[in-house]
Amino acid sequence: MTEANTTPSGRGAVLRVLGVVALGAIVLGLATLGTCGWSRTTLPVNTTDKSPDDKIGKEPTIDGRPLFADWPKGQKPDVAIVLTGQTFGFLQPCGCSRPQSGGLERRAVFMNSLKTRGWPTIAFDLGDLYPQKTAIDDQAKMKYKLTMDALRDMGYLAVGVGKSEFTAGLDKVLGEYALQKEQAPYLLAGNLLGVANGKPLPREEKFPNPPGTTRPLIGVAEIATVGDLPIGVVGIVGKSLGAEVEKLDSTITFADNGAVLKAAITGLNAQPKKPQINVLLYQGTSTEAGLLAAAWPQFQIILCQADDPEPPQFPAQANGGKTLIIQVGHKGRYVGVVGVFKKAGGGFDLKYQLVPMSEEYVTPGSEEAARKANPVLSLLEAYSEHVRDRKFLTRMPKGPHPSQIQEPKLNLSFVGSEKCQNCHAAQFAKWKGTPHSHALDALVKIAKRPSLRNFDGECVQCHVVGLHYKTGYEDQKETPHLAHVGCESCHGPGSGHMTNKDNAGLLALQMPWAQKVGDRLPSLDVIKKIGALPSIDRGKIPLQPQESRLINAVSSMCAKCHDHENDPNFDFFTYWPKVFHTFPKAPAGGNPEK
Repeated sequence: MTEANTTPSGRGAVLRVLGVVALGAIVLGLATLGTCGWSRTTLPVNTTDKSPDDKIGKEPTIDGRPLFADWPKGQKPDVAIVLTGQTFGFLQPCGCSRPQSGGLERRAVFMNSLKTRGWPTIAFDLGDLYPQKTAIDDQAKMKYKLTMDALRDMGYLAVGVGKSEFTAGLDKVLGEYALQKEQAPYLLAGNLLGVANGKPLPREEKFPNPPGTTRPLIGVAEIATVGDLPIGVVGIVGKSLGAEVEKLDSTITFADNGAVLKAAITGLNAQPKKPQINVLLYQGTSTEAGLLAAAWPQFQIILCQADDPEPPQFPAQANGGKTLIIQVGHKGRYVGVVGVFKKAGGGFDLKYQLVPMSEEYVTPGSEEAARKANPVLSLLEAYSEHVRDRKFLTRMPKGPHPSQIQEPKLNLSFVGSEKCQNCHAAQFAKWKGTPHSHALDALVKIAKRPSLRNFDGECVQCHVVGLHYKTGYEDQKETPHLAHVGCESCHGPGSGHMTNKDNAGLLALQMPWAQKVGDRLPSLDVIKKIGALPSIDRGKIPLQPQESRLINAVSSMCAKCHDHENDPNFDFFTYWPKVFHTFPKAPAGGNPEK
């Protein structure tokens, strides 16, 4: 069934929401035009620029190729179909280091750039909007609702249902958006069934229409006319994911995909305006999608799960190139765009472009001007205010630190870096001269879009001491001495060392990367020498096996915060000299580390 168009009022509602030409998405008033072509494993977007701000509002180039370079010259597509998926609750780059990619703000700017070109545009999302992991359930639900609100404002028609939604509990997820109001984007998972008394329950009974609405909470298909071209979309869950979900939730099962797709195609073809392009939101693997494409050539576009967080530049093709099987990666770092061009003799030519959501798509202008131009920024700011007002920071779960587990009788606690300077004056002075000593200031004074990140534990965790551990950071009122990245961020709670500074066992706990007596990193000169070399030549500098092991151990500890997403520029050999410090000579049997 195509629930969107079962009645004239239903069809009219879709067209009113989406518009006929520009689909009624947000109007940013920007003229940002994208141009790009990219490398499979890296994202070399003008990374040598002196300032990332120089990119904003300009046309990005990657490997010297503009966006849509292979599309027909001087011809607008009859429809530009924007495809996204598997965002997993990532709303916005953290902003601690640049360049970074992804985020709903940039997606809105990019989509508006297509409309500025005069292209009729429609958008679909595969699903998996809900966070995969979450410390606070209420915050995860807020992220989901914000994302759905943002997609609505961007002009999305439909969204699939993925593993993260099923894992969170589908009833709970539905309550955040679909139950609130009948509005796009509509959820699609046509083969979804309930289970009652051990027997399958029709989807319409398991997830019935809310009062006063024309659609079930989770539908099979939708249809909208974009420009003058009817576009149909169907959503289903693949066999492999279906089997996982049935293990997670005994009240859910899935119908045979073949029967569901046959009914969906029949229903779409029965519409007054039969879709000329059909899109399938397929929550299954690329291998499964390939088999399905061969069996159902009625779908010209299939969006499936990504095999890898970094998506392929070009889609797989089936049915002699008439079907595109598309992956768009994870966490909203990329957007796929299919251009549909009518052929003179009938039929369509499909062109594809994968677009990285890079710095060029940051909303230009002052913070006030940007917020007025891009409604997504207001959504993000409201979200941040709710996180603050609901005191999510104080609700972050806390467990024992490894040192607290190993020495439970000592009742080890965090004491703050100021306590360390009495005995470690030189090391304290070194720390005071590093950005670590005022790390929280970045969230308090610098962070924008949204602001107030110093109240969000997901950001704060890398800017303070011990947020996830017992006796660690609570907030600025309760634990101001644990603000910023301090000595105990790496060395663990220091109360035991303060009262028994010569205890070799405690010293070992504070340096877990040093497994044996005498283990130490290479000298500072050697590390600097390696850091000055291109990556390809660094292996030419000989290191002892224990030195390489310690480099890996310490670097892995740093990378818990300086990971690729939050700090794409992190390089141990260039970062370590900035924080390098020695330790006083340890007692016999201790593990001094340099």
